[in-house]
Amino acid sequence: MRAQIEMFGAAMAGPATNGSLIGLKVKLDRHADRERPCCRNVCIIGAGKEPHAGELRCADCGQHRGWLSKTTAQWIEHVVSRFGAPATPIVVRKAHTFEDEATSCSQS
Repeated sequence: MRAQIEMFGAAMAGPATNGSLIGLKVKLDRHADRERPCCRNVCIIGAGKEPHAGELRCADCGQHRGWLSKTTAQWIEHVVSRFGAPATPIVVRKAHTFEDEATSCSQS
């Protein structure tokens, strides 16, 4: 792990203090995570690739677990700015899908 920290920088060591979510831990509790768990389902937020706000990697084995949506990232940023960085991982319970978006648009 030490070599990874040196290779990728301080972002892997812990949460950034400059308002970035990179390095923050979240606990995944989505349907897919209950059916196919990975280690403890705790992930570290990494840099994202468009259109995503961040990447979720298992804190224990480093496996890719999913992408962080911009909406979820904004919510986490709001919580962190209001209450400070959490001592325990924030729980992410529901994955956003395009079907959810289509349903909410048709109900309006």
